[in-house]
Amino acid sequence: MKRAALIEKEWILNKPIEDFVLKEVRELTFNRARGLIALFKEGCETAYIARYREDVHGGLSPEKIRKAKDTYLAAVHLNSKVASSITTITGKLTGLDEKRAVTERLKGCDDMEEVSDITKEFAPGSRKTKANIARGLGLEGPALKVLNGEFVDFCSLITREMKTVRDVEENMKALVADLINKDEEVRKIALKIVKLQTNVRMTVTSKLTREVEKKIETEAVKKVRERYREVIGLTRTAYHIMSHTVSALNRGSEEGVIAWKVELNPSDVTKMHPFQKKTVHRNMQNFFQSAYFYSINTYTVPMLERGVKRFLSKSSEERSITVFGRNVEQMFSQKGVHSKYVIALDPGSIVKAAFLEPNGKVIDMDQFSFSFRAPTFDSRGIEILKNWAKQTMGKDIVVAVGNGSNTYGTQTAVSTMIQNEAFPKEIDVCFCVVPEHGASKYSCTDAAREEFGEDVDIKLISAVSIGRRLIDPMSEYVKIEPQHLGKGQYQLSINEKSLKGKLVDVVRDRVSLIGVDLNLASEALLRNICGLNSTTAAEIVKYRMQKGRFKSRAELKKVKGIGDVSFQQCSGFLTVSRPDELDQPAKKRFKTPDGVAGWSPLDTTTVHPDHYGIALKLISKLNLTVEQIVSGADISFTNLTPEEEEIIKLLRDKPDLKPPPVMMVLAVSIPLNTCFFFQKKCRALKNLRVNEVFLGTVTNTVSSFSEAYLTITDFGVFVDIGVEKDGLVHISNYRKNNEQPKTKSSNNKNAPKSNTFVNKNDPEADFKNVPSVGDQIEVIIQGIKGDRISLVPIKEPKPQSSSFASGSR
Repeated sequence: MKRAALIEKEWILNKPIEDFVLKEVRELTFNRARGLIALFKEGCETAYIARYREDVHGGLSPEKIRKAKDTYLAAVHLNSKVASSITTITGKLTGLDEKRAVTERLKGCDDMEEVSDITKEFAPGSRKTKANIARGLGLEGPALKVLNGEFVDFCSLITREMKTVRDVEENMKALVADLINKDEEVRKIALKIVKLQTNVRMTVTSKLTREVEKKIETEAVKKVRERYREVIGLTRTAYHIMSHTVSALNRGSEEGVIAWKVELNPSDVTKMHPFQKKTVHRNMQNFFQSAYFYSINTYTVPMLERGVKRFLSKSSEERSITVFGRNVEQMFSQKGVHSKYVIALDPGSIVKAAFLEPNGKVIDMDQFSFSFRAPTFDSRGIEILKNWAKQTMGKDIVVAVGNGSNTYGTQTAVSTMIQNEAFPKEIDVCFCVVPEHGASKYSCTDAAREEFGEDVDIKLISAVSIGRRLIDPMSEYVKIEPQHLGKGQYQLSINEKSLKGKLVDVVRDRVSLIGVDLNLASEALLRNICGLNSTTAAEIVKYRMQKGRFKSRAELKKVKGIGDVSFQQCSGFLTVSRPDELDQPAKKRFKTPDGVAGWSPLDTTTVHPDHYGIALKLISKLNLTVEQIVSGADISFTNLTPEEEEIIKLLRDKPDLKPPPVMMVLAVSIPLNTCFFFQKKCRALKNLRVNEVFLGTVTNTVSSFSEAYLTITDFGVFVDIGVEKDGLVHISNYRKNNEQPKTKSSNNKNAPKSNTFVNKNDPEADFKNVPSVGDQIEVIIQGIKGDRISLVPIKEPKPQSSSFASGSR
């Protein structure tokens, strides 16, 4: 993605743009916010800023920088919208005072919703409100006099349109009420109420729609009701409602199942209203009180109820996207398994299978039937798997089972083959579960057809995708459209454009900060590197095919489309290993025959080429090689400059990658239930017992609804402990102080109270202590109800008596 400077319109909003950023990213100072904005204007991407411009942001995480950039872009858009709205609206007005008033109202807007509300008042063909009708009758001047404490004789305002004092009073009441509602102080209080920053009581309620109630007995409606059973008839205070609940309400509303609203007590608004003790002319007090309460009931309360609902929905969407981003970020940080052959199985009544080399190259693809009675594969399927195992020349195999429908049955069938020693004895065979979200979607894309050809059955391509996700997760996941990754909180309920844009940013940051080898990275990976796009990525691959491997980072400048700006943004994230033909000492620089600067040992580090000069002087000063510094050699110098200290940090910077899945085999003398990523046996949910200890893996799905849930949610973490269903660790277990109160129903000291509730604004419950996707955590089973497993995390699991064989997972 080429960096392009952003062209902004003249800034006309009352607040400076820095204030918008500071409001959302409180860690910033005004000067740092200004510095970040300058980088955004230049078109710098998040990953580049995060790694190489800490002098500007002061150590912000990529997520916070993304948030700052999103806020900046939203503010720029708001400013542009306000400018165009001022031109459009004031062009329709004749009175100078009215033009000034509307202009100031627009300049004071904090978000697009406010601009939209004002614009609707003056839109062609818009419904004439009582207040606007009164304005058309020339009553705005008298109404303002009332609010300024003056007396107004309603008799003097009688006209042909308003034939009685009663007519005048009714029109004046609507207009005064409207002016009260639009008062700046009233709007400030309203904004606090809408953003749940006050003690005003608001209740969220939901019910079935009339259409659904009419069909209440049909089978289809019963299924839908079951799906939304937890939010139908909901009554909860707005302050305590969780974002995942709002997502469910919105999803049910979109499907025509649920109608939900926010209800506000007018008396609570009255207590906070700036006009509660407003002083008016003594002869106008009765009229003013009538207009005041009319304003609260007719304008303010409905406005607040809509605003709170809109705020809850927006907050829910933002939270969903944030959870989505964090989970995907963790997913991309998983190291692949490169030492084993992979048999990938896409479960179903017909099992799609692929046999892959350790590098992901396809050896064979096939499909066979599954018998649900046993459960097992048909005889043909068993023979296919046995024959594939014989082709590994003695190397071990891992069977990657997709986590879709019938995944547990498929795992059981593989487990049975392992226990029956169906595979060659000299080969170690285990299996694991791999998220299959988007695999079938990818198999239908042009990219898949280009890779596999038009004749390959697209159903089999999904199996290949599942297997490659185990071998090289990041390289495979970048091929999948974000809405199909299944890594969010009700992600299908939120704005698809926002979701995709967020994931694109997360992917670019994650791929860049992990880094890729310039000579090995696929086109799909390269186009997600900071500073590159699909065109420049294709040109890099084309250059490799024509010229052979890159000799250095500097050679990138010879690729079509890579100018100085692109090179600055991308080069630090692309590594080049030492060329085989170089036999000179690694600490020297070289020149290639065509004059391009040759390979440097710094090309294997995260030091940016712009800083090579400083780095080489530092290396000489320390009398060490790059390799010695990278490996952690003691730096005895204490008088290093901040710039030199940053170089040392970059030289030692390595991607924070989770280790690949491992098979852990426990000694038979330790009868501890274990649940590892790599398994040899399956265990049934019905055989679980309360207080049993497991080592589980934080996953990405749970099948209590028809669609995939998130891994880390606002209500908990789902953990795979090797049975049909994932267990849930409630979010209350991840407080900053790690409090773990006792439960009445169990002697387990680590179990939380069953009624523990975490407020969504509780600072003691956040992501800092929550495990990430792919992490292995030790848990105790707190309770089992139907197919729901309640888990509690423990720091030091104690062995429990069990007949379950050790080393099962």
